[in-house]
Amino acid sequence: MIMYILLTAVCVALAFFVNGTYRRELNTVAGKQVNTALPTRQETINRAMLTGIFLVLFLLSALRVGIGNDYWTYRYEFLDINRGDTKISFEIGFQLFVRVMQFIVGLDNYVPIFAVIAFFTCLFFLKGIYDTSDWFVISLFLYMANGFYFMSFSNVRYYFVLALVIYSMKYLFKRRFVPFCLIIIFAAFFHMTALLVIPAYFVAYFLKWSKKTIWLIPTAAAALIFGKIPIRWVLFKFYPYYEGDAILDVTNISVVNIAKCAAILVLGLVLYKRAVKGNAKAETFFNLNLFALLLYSFATYIPELSRVCYYLIISQVFLIPIVLKSIENKRLKVFLTSGVIAAYIAYFMVFLRQGYDPVIQILPYFSWAFT
Repeated sequence: MIMYILLTAVCVALAFFVNGTYRRELNTVAGKQVNTALPTRQETINRAMLTGIFLVLFLLSALRVGIGNDYWTYRYEFLDINRGDTKISFEIGFQLFVRVMQFIVGLDNYVPIFAVIAFFTCLFFLKGIYDTSDWFVISLFLYMANGFYFMSFSNVRYYFVLALVIYSMKYLFKRRFVPFCLIIIFAAFFHMTALLVIPAYFVAYFLKWSKKTIWLIPTAAAALIFGKIPIRWVLFKFYPYYEGDAILDVTNISVVNIAKCAAILVLGLVLYKRAVKGNAKAETFFNLNLFALLLYSFATYIPELSRVCYYLIISQVFLIPIVLKSIENKRLKVFLTSGVIAAYIAYFMVFLRQGYDPVIQILPYFSWAFT
């Protein structure tokens, strides 16, 4: 646990020196401004800090062995993929990736497979946060404190896809909808739930709140409450192996996630006119957080609900910095920022204490490099 805390502190310390809002400087030659081929001082600092953060995150993930509740399950399923087992539920993209890796590194050589997945997961997470965040150090802190990075030790397919979703966001906000959709479609070849991102993000992007649209909230809540049967029917079409599973009898009530979504919703509403309204990114993230709150509150019958909601609550990593950064009163800004940091540090400590639970199993940490 101490190692995780220290590595998180190191990453946040490095992120403090990253400035994502700088612009490339121009040199003047013969009275004319031209782009310099040399990186600016801030660009050099950014690259150095981002490289350091990436190496810390990648190496911790790549060097692990037996960490994550499904690490050994994946190991045996890699072998099933090689045998062509038709009962494997993995999407075709992931199966193809595993087959290629086994061809390169050999059968049952699973450590390099996890390392390659870790490389691209960390790369797309970090690049996506850097490209989209308005306050990089706070976004990275929230990403780590929420446990998104550490949970990537489990459910490696899902978190690789979640990283791709974060990376795709910049294309949505640039209104480059074709690249955005293509990245999500590619991600769906590794985890089909990614397809939900396209309608959810487009609705969140174009939905503007006013007296004429506020009725959509109770309507959506009612649709989730009374739409249990058709929603599950659609779900079983995509994931037929859920049908008849005992997991369907489990109520997915996440009090902590409901509380987080509600608290962030209140923060966004208090500063809505200043920080959210008229800001396409802020409005989108505000809406995604609201969608997550509705699902966590009224769609508890959906199996593995968090795998749907994490595509939505990842917006908190970006929304909170936007809201905090908009506060002009310095004392209030420091007070609220400190409060948010303190709350997430407390959440992070609780999360790590649960890391020994077999359901999570990210602790204790073991590495193949030291065994």
